[in-house]
Amino acid sequence: MAANQTDLEALLVANFACKICSQILYDPVQCENNEDYFCRGCITKRLGNSETCPLCMDQLTLETLRPPSRIVASVVTQLKKPRCSHVSRGCEENVQVEELLLHEQTCGYAPVVCSNEGCKETVNRRDKESHETEECKFRKITCESCDEEMSYGLYEKHLCTLKIEMDKMKTRLERVTRILEQISGTQATLQAKLEACEDFVEVSEESEEESVPDLRSTTVPQKSTSPPTTKGQIFIIGNSNIYYGAAKSSSRSLEAFDWSTMTWTLYEGCLLTPRCCSIVFLEGKKIMIYGGQQRTLEIECLCPSETGFTSTLFASPANSYLCNEYNGVKCGNRVITFHRDVVETKLEPPYKSRTLLHESYTRLVCSVVSLGNSIYIIGGQPGRMEHYDVAENEMKRLSPVPYKVTRMACVVYEDNIIIIGGEDDGRRPLDDVTMFNITTQKYKKLPSMLEKRAGCAAVIMGDTIVVMGGGRRNRKNCMTAQLRSVERFVIGEDAWHELPEMNVAKAYATALVYQ
Repeated sequence: MAANQTDLEALLVANFACKICSQILYDPVQCENNEDYFCRGCITKRLGNSETCPLCMDQLTLETLRPPSRIVASVVTQLKKPRCSHVSRGCEENVQVEELLLHEQTCGYAPVVCSNEGCKETVNRRDKESHETEECKFRKITCESCDEEMSYGLYEKHLCTLKIEMDKMKTRLERVTRILEQISGTQATLQAKLEACEDFVEVSEESEEESVPDLRSTTVPQKSTSPPTTKGQIFIIGNSNIYYGAAKSSSRSLEAFDWSTMTWTLYEGCLLTPRCCSIVFLEGKKIMIYGGQQRTLEIECLCPSETGFTSTLFASPANSYLCNEYNGVKCGNRVITFHRDVVETKLEPPYKSRTLLHESYTRLVCSVVSLGNSIYIIGGQPGRMEHYDVAENEMKRLSPVPYKVTRMACVVYEDNIIIIGGEDDGRRPLDDVTMFNITTQKYKKLPSMLEKRAGCAAVIMGDTIVVMGGGRRNRKNCMTAQLRSVERFVIGEDAWHELPEMNVAKAYATALVYQ
């Protein structure tokens, strides 16, 4: 009898579910001709793009939507638990009637007003603390130079801040001067060696004319201190104006680095949606951008060309796990994300998500890299190293990183994962670089970077690592600065070297190599 009851409930749920979101109907309506049922909110959003029924394809508009029959409405009422009144702000909790009032009193999505003097912005209750301490332009900060307390909006115009910016510009100018001197010195050395080779060839022509072809085809190997020859451009996408108060447009920008000219080119506003901590990868010659901390539902396709970039948006469903601040990686025809649980999202419409593995803790912003059927999650909690077996759907914790770190960048070199920068458990930025061998599971320290960077971006081209941007905090642990600086490291050498700076400072951006 119990089994029959269970089957009956499953049958009812299947027949009274919305054909768009696959959830029990909420505020149900039906199409005019064939009684196809949908949530009013789901079909309203759908009809904004196409005025046809998604199932029978008959003509359908908001005006021709019909209410369901009384029996359908009654069954749906029995099946559906009441929803939180803050569902429009993002709450997806379904609770029992007797628990609803208590839930709404403590709901993290309830609207609250910022308590900073002068700020009237309304935010979700769960975001109130981070807004007041890290995002609000009226938050109080203390100048590190003169100890004067002021709002963040005034801090940007403060005399000490202007002096610091001038000092930074002077430092950047000195860096560019050193790079130019290095290039000039390298050119002079190569020119001198070339002249020496020409003199040697002339002497040899006089003594042994028949050996001239051999001499001219001989190449003398030499070690150069100039930047490595690499193929492809580096693209760095998005920016975290959420945390640092950067220009809003910078999160919709892209910068490209050209090795042949050693220059950065800024493309402002080429993204249609602001991005931060996104999942980015190539599909042929197209750059696919998924999700990020801006909580966008749109998936973006970016196509580079000689004249610039063209961008196309198309929406994932409301239950897609790509729209929040998740750590993920492309794996075949799907993206696998690691936040509260392990979730896969298909890369073909309708981009359905499903949970592969339930877990008991929430990960911070960390790094995720893929090696065959193995995915490694680094820094989900400070210093934690995890291995997810895709084939077996199993998560295993490995030997931790020798120091507490999260919010780092990682690149893969052969069978090694190289961990770059990040924050320690006191939220202080780091300049540490560590190599983890997946075979021996041993860690090896590499030379430290020139600057401390949290939330930096990194790529690897052959044996050359390039690290860009990042952020740092002041003495009161508030994020106040992003970095424009860029540096490179050739595996096997003993030091990092500067590269030309980006046009715009960036943190929590995403980088890739485009060839």
